Amino acid sequence: MIYGANGYTGRLVVAEALRKGLQPVLAGRNREQILAMGLDTGLETRVFGLETPEQVDAGLQGMGAVLHCAGPFVHTYRPMVEACLRLGVDYLDITGELAVLEGLHALDAKAKEAGILLLPGTGFDVVPTDCMAMKLASELPGSDRLILAFVNRGSRVSHGTLRSMLTRLGDPGAERVAGRLVAKPIGRLGTTIDFGLAQRFCMSIPWGDLFTAWTSTGIPNIVTMTASRPWVHRLLRLQALFNPLLQKPFFRRWLVRWVDRHVWGPSASELEQGQALVYGKISHPDGRVREARLVLPECYRLTAITSVGLVQQLGVLREQGRSGWCTPASAMGPEWVVSLEGCRWLESV
Repeated sequence: MIYGANGYTGRLVVAEALRKGLQPVLAGRNREQILAMGLDTGLETRVFGLETPEQVDAGLQGMGAVLHCAGPFVHTYRPMVEACLRLGVDYLDITGELAVLEGLHALDAKAKEAGILLLPGTGFDVVPTDCMAMKLASELPGSDRLILAFVNRGSRVSHGTLRSMLTRLGDPGAERVAGRLVAKPIGRLGTTIDFGLAQRFCMSIPWGDLFTAWTSTGIPNIVTMTASRPWVHRLLRLQALFNPLLQKPFFRRWLVRWVDRHVWGPSASELEQGQALVYGKISHPDGRVREARLVLPECYRLTAITSVGLVQQLGVLREQGRSGWCTPASAMGPEWVVSLEGCRWLESV
């Protein structure tokens, strides 16, 4: 099942699933849109919300796995994963939200008891960066510092991504320090990074790999960064002055309404021509350093490719007896990402 199939990313995932010859069940809470998608694709549809356990259990009946694409995940993951635990359904999602990743990891023992997989972060966050982290950790064992950075060139943010970001508006950023997640200001660090095909100014942000890269590699100090305009970085240094307003429910609701009216996501040409770049740098206490760079399709397009690709690997993972929490790279290995269409290592130094 693809839940949230009618969202921007959900529609891309459905198209990719059909391209790969799969026949997923399309599901979500918007009856009109889900039924219209069913008519267009000829796929089975189910319409249900996540308000009560009975609703979700009825909606998931007979399913072997659900790919959860309906954010903001901080509000939606819990009822979905709890139903998966009750019914023995493998759970995958495309989240990159730290609180969600932590919450799912805490359910590892329950998932093993239920015999199901918990495989979050199946999209742009966190597949390529997770593979990057594991590759670098394997090349320089004993390293204690990791920097991961990304840029999505020639594209723009989607409605769902922006909505998820608004749920954290005014919240502090984070870094992993000595094995612990520590609150740090967003944009505390800023530097120019060489992605190989481009140089971009980047600033620190609380990206999902602060949790997943740590569980995949055990590296105790991790910083995650994204490309940004230098003036945005400078403005964020004044964020504390605006936080009282940013955290007000009425202000967030106003912003969400604006996003609902004006934001959808990248155009077809942006999806086709856009390009994502990922950089990783790992440091050993003795001073040795390794770097690696990935060239990828546009990030929303990549999310469709990687999430469907991981669904296709569920049979293999079940045959291996896998259950409980795992990250994409810990499930498939660090080289899995470059086995996918349009993905390649640019260089490794």
